[in-house]
Amino acid sequence: MPNLSFGLEGKEQCQEKLKPDTIKKPMAETIKKAITFLDRSVKTSTPVDTARLRSSITSKVIGESGSVFTNIEYAPYVEYGTKKMEARHVVEGASARVLGKGPFTYALELLQNKMGELLDGLGAAIQSRFG
Repeated sequence: MPNLSFGLEGKEQCQEKLKPDTIKKPMAETIKKAITFLDRSVKTSTPVDTARLRSSITSKVIGESGSVFTNIEYAPYVEYGTKKMEARHVVEGASARVLGKGPFTYALELLQNKMGELLDGLGAAIQSRFG
């Protein structure tokens, strides 16, 4: 019976590239880009009277998650409306207020439209590490 042996070249190199750290940095960068985009979109779509609400909008990225928020007590009324006032946001470059959606809801829709681009960038960043 013939003696057969085989080996796998580059095993260590392949294992190194498949470590979780390979995707951690690109993932963190993508999350930061998404939160930055969301923060900017919320701010630009927030109606301005005194600018207190807009200037209070803050974002934070911690590890693999992030948030955009405000602590202004009347923010929910702008976002969701009231019995006497409909929710409203402003479209960038236009002066008129758009009724029906608050600035956070509108900004989330913009982010959903941008997610394909962000995920393509994430995929390219991970793929470049396999070079």
